[in-house]
Amino acid sequence: MLSSILVALDGSDYSQSAVEVGIYLARKTGALLVGLGVVDEPTIREAEPRLIAAGVPYAEPILYRERIASARREVELFLSQFSLRCAKAGVACKVLEDVGLPHEQIELQAQRYDLILMGQQTRFHFETQEGYDDTVRRVLKNSPRPVIAVPARLNIKPDDPGHTVLVAYDGSLQAARALQAFQTSGLAGVLPTIVVSVSPEQLEASRVAERAIDYLRLHDIKAEAHPVTTHKATAPVLLEAAAEHKSVLIVMGGYGQPILREFFIGSVTRSLLAKSPVPLFLYH
Repeated sequence: MLSSILVALDGSDYSQSAVEVGIYLARKTGALLVGLGVVDEPTIREAEPRLIAAGVPYAEPILYRERIASARREVELFLSQFSLRCAKAGVACKVLEDVGLPHEQIELQAQRYDLILMGQQTRFHFETQEGYDDTVRRVLKNSPRPVIAVPARLNIKPDDPGHTVLVAYDGSLQAARALQAFQTSGLAGVLPTIVVSVSPEQLEASRVAERAIDYLRLHDIKAEAHPVTTHKATAPVLLEAAAEHKSVLIVMGGYGQPILREFFIGSVTRSLLAKSPVPLFLYH
C-alpha cells in the first residue's frame, strides 16, 4: 500500500498534471505527497562559456550566478505552487529542494518513497535548454521505484464508471517486475484489469497473457486476458486497446528491449511517452 509519493516538479503542464494525479492518489490512499524541485547547477555550469583573463579562468562569471539565482527562484515558485495546491486539496505534503543533476537527485530521493510521479515529457534544464529533456528516460532506466509518467492533459476521471487498468504484458523481466510493483502498490484491483499481450502468434500471445493472469489471481485480483495477434507495431496497438477499454492507466515494463534492438526498431516505452493520452505505470 502506498504511504508516500514523490512528485518531480519542473513547472511544465506535464508536471502540473502529475501533481493532480498525486492528489488523487493521496486522497485514495492517505499517502504523503512530496514535491521535489531541483536546481540544475551542473548543467548551468557546463553551459557557461570559459572566459580567460591573463590565463586565469573566472571562477563564477556573472551570467552563471544570474542563471543559478533565476533557477532557484523558478524552483521555489514550483514548490510554493505545489504546497498551495495540496493545501487546497486537503492532502498532507512536504517539499524538497535539491541541487544537482535532476535525474540523479530524483533517483536518490526516490529511495525514501514508494512511488515517483513525473511528466511523460520533462523540462528540468529550463535555464539552459528550450523544450523537453531526457530526465524522465534517465530516471526510468535507473529508478529504485516504479514511475507513473503523466500526460500534459488528463481527460478522463478514474472514478467515472466503466474505466479499466490495462496491463501491457510481453513476458519480459521488466514486464514481470512492473506487474509485481503494481500489485504491491495497492493500486491493483481498484479498477477492472485487462491484460493485453501482442504477438504475431496467437498461441504465444495467449500464453504470455495467461502468466500475468495467473500471477494476479494468486493475489485475489481478477483480470481478463486480451491477447492480440498482429504484425503491427506494439505501441499503437496498446493505445487502441486502451481507448477501446476506457483505460485510465497503462502498466508496463520500461525499456525492455536490448539497446541495439531499441535503436533499430524503436522503443515501445519511448513511443508511449510521446503519445499516450493516459498515465503510464512503468518499472524497469
